[in-house]
Amino acid sequence: MNKSLAWLSWRLLLSRSTLFGGSAPLSLLGLVLGVAALVASMAVMSGFETTLKNAMADVSGHAQVVKRSRFPDDWQKLEERIKKAEPTLESSSRFVFIEAVLAHHGHISGVLLQGVDPDRVNKVLNFRSRTMAGSTDLTGESEVPLALIGKGLAAKMSLQPGDRFRVVVPVADAVDPSKFQRRVGEFQVQGILDLGKYEWNERFIVTDLKAAQKVADIGDRYSGLLLKFQDVDYARKAALNLSGVLGTPYWVRDWHDSNENLFEAVRVERPGIFMVVLIITFVAAFNISATLFVSVVRRYKDIAILKTVGLSRKDIIRIFAFQGVFMGAIGLFFGFILGFILCLMFSFFQSRLGLISGEVYRIDGITVNIRFIDCIAIVIATLLICFIATLAPARRGGNLSPMEGLRNE
Repeated sequence: MNKSLAWLSWRLLLSRSTLFGGSAPLSLLGLVLGVAALVASMAVMSGFETTLKNAMADVSGHAQVVKRSRFPDDWQKLEERIKKAEPTLESSSRFVFIEAVLAHHGHISGVLLQGVDPDRVNKVLNFRSRTMAGSTDLTGESEVPLALIGKGLAAKMSLQPGDRFRVVVPVADAVDPSKFQRRVGEFQVQGILDLGKYEWNERFIVTDLKAAQKVADIGDRYSGLLLKFQDVDYARKAALNLSGVLGTPYWVRDWHDSNENLFEAVRVERPGIFMVVLIITFVAAFNISATLFVSVVRRYKDIAILKTVGLSRKDIIRIFAFQGVFMGAIGLFFGFILGFILCLMFSFFQSRLGLISGEVYRIDGITVNIRFIDCIAIVIATLLICFIATLAPARRGGNLSPMEGLRNE
C-alpha cells in the first residue's frame, strides 16, 4: 500500500501545477543552495583540520618525547623503554632544535634549525611527499652538510637546490654566561619542502643531527625523540600513556598538543557553522511547505475523489508527506552535485589566487575533505526538516472532507 501511495505522490509531484508551477522551482533552488553550502562549508572545515593534522604528523612526528635535562643519555635505552610501553611504535629519531640566523647574499632571517638522524628520519617523518624541488636525502656526499628548507624561506632568500648559505648560532661563553660567542655553519640546500604550516615554511631548516650539534657546540646532546606509531590517531592515547611511564624527566606531546587551540577552535566552530548554514535549508523547507499548501488548495477535487474511492485520512497525509520527502531528496541530489562543484572551485581558486592567508590561518592551503559522517548528517537534517515542514499541509489535505472538495469545484 505504501509503495502505491509513494508512486501516486511522485506522479502528483511531477505535475505542472506542483513541482514546475508557482514558487516550487524557487523553493527547490533554495534547498539546493542550502545543501550545497552545507557540503562546501563542512568540507572546508574538515579539510582545515585534516591538513593541519597531516602537517603536524609529517613534519614533527606522531609524538615527541622532549628531555627536560640538558645532560646526554643513552637514547637507545630510551627507545627500548618506549617500545616496551607502546609496542605500536614503528620508529624513532633523535632531534635537536636550535635558534639561529640565516645569512645569504646580504639578507638575514631568523630560522629554526632542526637536526635529525639522517638514516632514520624518513622512517619517522614524511618529507618525501612534501618535496617541491631537490630531494630529501641528507646522507649524500657533499663538502658541507646538506639541508632541507621551507618554500617560504627559499623564496625569501632566493635559494635553490645546490645553493649554499650560512647559519649563525649564538653560543653562551663558557666563562661568562652573560656573553655570547658567534658560531657560523655553512650548509647546502638539498631540497625545498612545503611543510604545511606558514611559520615552518618561513623559517624551518632540517639538517644532519651531527652537523646541527657541531654548529651549536653542544657535543652529543639532543632535545628528544620524534616518534611514529602505526596509527596517527592512536598517537594521542600513546602519548598520554608514555607521559605516565617515562615520568618527570621527559615531556611527551602528540601532534594535537602542538596546535591544540586550533583543533579546539575547529571542534567548537563546526557545529555552529553547521547550524548557521542549516538556516538556509530551514527557509527553503518552509517555502516548500507553502508550495504544498497551495497544491492542497488546488487539488481539493483530486483529494475528494481519492477519499471517495477509499483512501483514508492517513493515506492522504502520507501522500503529501511523501511529496515533501521527495522534494528534499531532489534538493539533496542536486545540492550535493553543486556542493562538489563548489569544493572543486575552492581548490582551484585557492591554488591560483591564494584564498587562505598563512599569516592568519597558520596554513596557506587546505585540502578539501568531504567526510562521510558530514554527508550523513546533512542528509538526515535535510530530510527531517522537509518532512516536518510538510506535515501542516499534509494534515490540511487529510482533514478535507469529500463533500467539501466536490462542493468547491
